[in-house]
Amino acid sequence: MAVTFKENMLLVYHHQEPEFMPLMEDVDICKPMGLDFVNEVPDGGLTELINEDWFGQKWQFEPTIKASNPAPGCHLLDDITRWEDMLEFPDLNRLDWNAHAAADTAGWNREQKLCKIVDRLGLWERMFSIMPFTDALCALLEEPDACESFFSAMADHKIRLHNCYIRYYKPDIINMHDDYGSGSGMFMSPEIWRSLIKPHLQRVIDNITSQGVIYEHHCCGIMAPIAEEIADMGASSWATVHISNDPASCKTKFGGKLAMIGGVCDTQFMDLESTGPEQIREHVRKTADQMFHGPGTVISCQFAAHPKRKMIWDEEILRYGQQYFKCSRPEV
Repeated sequence: MAVTFKENMLLVYHHQEPEFMPLMEDVDICKPMGLDFVNEVPDGGLTELINEDWFGQKWQFEPTIKASNPAPGCHLLDDITRWEDMLEFPDLNRLDWNAHAAADTAGWNREQKLCKIVDRLGLWERMFSIMPFTDALCALLEEPDACESFFSAMADHKIRLHNCYIRYYKPDIINMHDDYGSGSGMFMSPEIWRSLIKPHLQRVIDNITSQGVIYEHHCCGIMAPIAEEIADMGASSWATVHISNDPASCKTKFGGKLAMIGGVCDTQFMDLESTGPEQIREHVRKTADQMFHGPGTVISCQFAAHPKRKMIWDEEILRYGQQYFKCSRPEV
């Protein structure tokens, strides 16, 4: 009897070989941010260009990237040593959790799919959203004690928040965003990350996994130098793995204990005006050869400039990648 999509994806998260090709669509994903939900990232762009999150940070919607960034010149902090005076944590008890959870999870197919909550703005991301980014980087070096105190308090907030998610949403997975690098390198040295952030990230991970929920760490920039440590801390998976991390090398080094969920394709290359259909197919085949062997990897690709190219990608990954799995992917 063939396994379900949920059972097959669980094999990926448990670092085993899936029975058939796993795809991102095999997981139901929820990013709680209804218009009446005071969330960490506003639903920008639907009604106005400037929105305020539940910490009071203003965000500006950028139509070109269809996402929000902290509004220029509107940061809550200019000095990390003053964070306790300037930052007020939201009262989570003010929210009607039952109503929000019912609405946000109404489309979840819990029998057939894993269910994932995405919690954006982790410990470091929250810091550089309420301060100018360069000031936040300088603060890591100049005011480590204040930074460590901030990360500790933010971890406490995340634990409270995640407990609400687990109680009311009952997810299989909690994915927390905390980007530690760009496409060219980490924002900080691994030593600074270990000293200031890691102990508090550990508390966040322990709280999630101790309740039987899978922890997935999102970092779409370079995280390879510390990825194996994050696996050892209890993370089951890494999303979304940018090509700059050399995913094939990561797979060889620690793919047996950290699933790679999404990314790993060179999206920028495949989205170039000059890239043709056969080059897309070649890249898909190369990526499959590197990443589909051994414990599970879920390959994904987004085409921003040329979304119609996804049909080529989908066709080739399903045709070529099938050889790496015991069973054919079931028809939906």
